[in-house]
This record gives sequence, C-alpha cells and structure tokens, in this order.
Amino acid sequence: MAAAVALESRGVAVTLLEARRALGGRASSFEDGETGALLDNCQHVLLGCCTNLLDLYQRMGVGDNIRFERAVHFLDERGTLHNLAGTNWLPAPLHLAPAMLGFGALSLRHRLAINRAMLAMLRLGKAGREQLENVAFGEWLKQHKQPQRVVQRFYDPVLVGALNEQTNDASAKYAIQVFQDAMLANRDGYIVGLPACPLEDLYKHIPCKDVRCSTRVAEVIFNAGLVQGVKLTDGSIIAADAVVLAANHHAVQRWVPDEIKSRDLRFAGLAAFESVPILGVHLWFDRPVMQLSHAALLEGPLQWLFRKDAVGSMLHGVISASRDWVDVPKPVAMEQFERQVRELFPSARDAKLLRGVIVIEKRATFSPKPGVDQLRPQQGPPPGGAANLFLAGDYTRTGWPATMEGAVRSGYLAAEALCESLNLAADGRIVQPDLPVEWPARVLARRRINQLR
Repeated sequence: MAAAVALESRGVAVTLLEARRALGGRASSFEDGETGALLDNCQHVLLGCCTNLLDLYQRMGVGDNIRFERAVHFLDERGTLHNLAGTNWLPAPLHLAPAMLGFGALSLRHRLAINRAMLAMLRLGKAGREQLENVAFGEWLKQHKQPQRVVQRFYDPVLVGALNEQTNDASAKYAIQVFQDAMLANRDGYIVGLPACPLEDLYKHIPCKDVRCSTRVAEVIFNAGLVQGVKLTDGSIIAADAVVLAANHHAVQRWVPDEIKSRDLRFAGLAAFESVPILGVHLWFDRPVMQLSHAALLEGPLQWLFRKDAVGSMLHGVISASRDWVDVPKPVAMEQFERQVRELFPSARDAKLLRGVIVIEKRATFSPKPGVDQLRPQQGPPPGGAANLFLAGDYTRTGWPATMEGAVRSGYLAAEALCESLNLAADGRIVQPDLPVEWPARVLARRRINQLR
C-alpha cells in the first residue's frame, strides 16, 4: 500500500494486486464466522516515532481514526495499575523522568538500574547501536548490570511486543533502537496510537486508482533477465514496466526463478530467515470488565490486553514470540487466558465468558536476532540483478525491525528506487525523517561522540 500510494503521488500508473478480499495483509481484519463482525488478526499499535506510518495514514485520510494516549498502562499480577506517562512540557529524555521516579512496579534500586542503562543507550546514538547488530541484547543487559527482575518487569513488556522476539535473544541494535526512538530522543516518540476502528476500515479508501482484491498472482514473467509483467491464476497477463513484489519473503522465493536468484544478491539470504509466531485472542464477556484502553501485563501468559469496545466487555489479548503456544490445544490456552483476566480485574471475577477466538499467525514476522541484517535485501536492484524488479516488505533493509513502520518504510524506499530507475523528476524524498532529537538528548549523545574521538 505504501509503495502504491507513494508512486501514484509521483504520477506513476499503478495496478495494486491483493490476493485477499481486502487490503492490509498481516495487519488487517477477518470476518467472524459467528457474528459477521470484523475482527483484527491481531492488535497493532503505533507510536509517535512511527513517522512514515503516520504519513501513510494522512495520505489515506484516516489519521483521525487513530486514538493517541500519553500514558502507557502497566498491570502487575495483582491487577495494580502503574502508569508511565511523560510530560509534554519537558524535552526528551527528561519528559519521562517524573514517571520513572514514581513507577511503583519496580523498586528504587531497579529504577536506578534502568536509568543507568537508558543513559548508556542515549550516549550510544545511532552509530553506536549499529555496531551492536551482531550482539544479543541479553549480553548487553548483563554488561550493564540489569537485574533479571528488571528484565522481566520492564524490558520484556516493552520489547517482546515491539520486536516479536525474546528480550535476551534479540539483536541489541534493534532493542536499543526501540528505546532511543520511542523514549529517549523526542517527547512525542513514545505516545501510543490505537486504531479506533477495525484495521480493514483504515484501507478502504486508499488513493490508488486501480486496486484489485481477491486477485492472485500465479507467476512473475521474466524475459532476458527483466520483468515483463505477471500472470494471474485465471490465466490473464498484466504487462508492466516494473514490478514491486510486496508479498512476504516466502512468496517471493516461489515467484522468482532460480536463474534470476543466482545473479541477484537480494535473494541470497531469504531462505535463512527465522519466522516467529504471534498469538491473538478475542474474548467476549457478558458485562464490562476492563476500563483501560490497553495494558502491558507484567506477568503472563498474556503480555498485552486491549479493550475492543466502548464498555470494556470485549477484550483482545496478545502473546508475541509465541512459539510455545503454537501446539497448545485451544481449550487449554483459553482456560489460562480467562483465568488471567479474572485475576487482573475484580469486575471479571463474576462475569461470564460468552465466547473466545484464538488466532495464531505462525509466520507473523522474521526474528530480529543478531546477524539478521546480513540476510535483509535492499529494495532496489543491485548491479547484475533484475533491473526493473523491486522489493517491499518489513523483511527488507529498512533500518527497522518487523513493524508496520518498517513495512511502510520499505514501500517508500521501493518507490524511491523505482522513481530513480525511471528517471522521474525528483520532488524530495518520499521517506519521512525521524522525529527531531531534542536538545538534552543531543547534548548527551554528543558527549559520547567526543569521548570516542
């Protein structure tokens, strides 16, 4: 969608082909077979630092459908609420200092340990975190003397959902990026954005003239090393001057013939990606049980809960990096989820669970483990590659982990590369800049650079 919208804005005639009945892919909705209502595959959250995703929403005219909150709600195992709410009158990273001082989910000693780690992250800057791409974040945490309880009650709730990987196993580069971009650089970076409608409704009026849903591609047609177009499953052929493959990397491997793969370096590492599942559960109770819009849960099994209706009787729970839940029988899993909700909310203890639906996306994202950047391809063709074939997808080289923001950046980068190949007149970059780094953060990062020099 991002590639199509960006290219249309540059005057390129785009035909957007979508295999499913509606746009959105993994960040979309499905029709509930019992009620006919639209249910999201899984809850998706954006942050203020997601500048390109927000730009796409504005281009599609749906920015007003995102509800923003300055408080991140945490619930401990007893259901006690702990808020992390930054002030909008202090620049970053000072804006979160008052909230961290009063964050009762952790002891003062643990909060001071977090403060030391945040300062170290800030001083690393972007250049410093790039050097940690092959280092596990667990190793970095040990080097900076972060207690295990801090990992469980602070880093895990933030990072497992953001990266879809276990905190200790993720690349330190991407783990530190989450904190740098969301919490340390700009006071608006951490603000939580939640869609106020089903995800599918966000994409109904995409500004692209030729959108064809329920249209499956059978083959990408090549001739003399260049793409000629695509063949659909109904046998029809759509010719094209260039093709952007925006499907997941599994489909890309099937569509691109071995002869093209052998001389286009972008395809060399695709088979080595590790896929990580995400579990989502929809819960309907016979009365309101949750008034908060969202909650990060300090004890499992569910890691996050979201209120999905106005009164709080419909909830959605998420478990990221849910490898251990793929083969658990759904009735067994549902019993554990129901018990957790009842333990968290007094109003749920006498409520009746009317219904539950579990959805597991087995190939939700790639794992951002150390070394993954060596596998991620660029969007545009390398020398000797298929010159009019472009890639878009969160697995490509975006500088971000597998998120909606990363997906949008990949589409914008693919559009930029395609425009350059067609010698279209430049009208500024399509990719939007990050939020500006506010002066305290700049000063602290500069001190680190001077020390390195």
